[in-house]
Amino acid sequence: MLNAGEIFERIDVTKYSLKKLVLVPLLILLLALAVLGYSQFSTGSPVKLSMDFTGGTVVKVRTAEEHALKAIFADFPLKNVRDFSEPSGATGKMLIFGPMSKAEKERLNETLYEHFGNAYEIPRDISGVVGKRYLEQAITAVLVAFLMMAIVVLFVFKTPVPSFAVVLSAFSDIVIATACMNIVGMELSLGTIAALLMLIGYSVDSDILLTTKILRGRGELNEKVRSAMKTGLTMTATTIAAVFAMFFVASVLPLASPFPPIPMLRDISAVLLFGLFADLMNTWMLNAGILRWYVAWKERKSTERLVKKAKKPTTTTFVTDARKKMTRRERKAAGTSTKTKSRKHNAGAGSGGARGGKKRK
Repeated sequence: MLNAGEIFERIDVTKYSLKKLVLVPLLILLLALAVLGYSQFSTGSPVKLSMDFTGGTVVKVRTAEEHALKAIFADFPLKNVRDFSEPSGATGKMLIFGPMSKAEKERLNETLYEHFGNAYEIPRDISGVVGKRYLEQAITAVLVAFLMMAIVVLFVFKTPVPSFAVVLSAFSDIVIATACMNIVGMELSLGTIAALLMLIGYSVDSDILLTTKILRGRGELNEKVRSAMKTGLTMTATTIAAVFAMFFVASVLPLASPFPPIPMLRDISAVLLFGLFADLMNTWMLNAGILRWYVAWKERKSTERLVKKAKKPTTTTFVTDARKKMTRRERKAAGTSTKTKSRKHNAGAGSGGARGGKKRK
């Protein structure tokens, strides 16, 4: 069995080329965007919207005949039929209807009373207008959170390339998680919106750790990447274990126990797991690859500046160039001045020698 050191050596990203590290996450990001684009083109929404955003009505009836229910409500926008169980022991079917007008809702109540008497319950009823307002507010919340995160990252690092790498990694995490929701048939609800907001924080956490270690840490570049990777993988693994425990309790454990499932916790934990696994790839491949390229490019530019500075002309060269640029009259004036100074110097030396000679006599 491999120990932690051997596992880390196998996933050491510093052994791979920068092109491979960056290309694979970008291809997966493009694939996720293609999935969302296809959904937008075919259904009018990049991801399937839940009743929270489209509006609708939930009805609980204490019966086990699903086919009979579909026949009874064939004239209504019945979207889904699910089993439900309550802590009190009551079981039955949960009917989820799409948006309806006021007249349709009144007719639905009459049909329910006709077939089930008082043995039904309407726990939720959301109008289409309210659902649309919820959707607008949810999208605004995600966009504002993402924008504020990008501003804070740019303020902290004050350099565009590392900041862009962090923001791109977080964006890729959200897009891939949303595409996975689309693939497995999950709906965008208030719970999954909360999970996407949480995912922004989880994504930026490991990215900031890596960026800070590379830009402000000491030591060789690959060694700094490996050090940050050990800490970051430990953090993410701990988070994944906690989120998986929540997913197990909310969805798997109820299958073998009398406790009912918890759909909201199940959806939140599933989206977080999608995003956290995507973050492992985007942080330690995409972000690390961009940062390694940036540091190498910066060192190359610094070396080129030092070489240019070493090749700058000396003071003698400047004087020679200045003399070459002098006009003929200026050179003649400079030569005359030099000759005059030389004559005065020689004359002074001669008179001094004569006086010295007289004194010796």
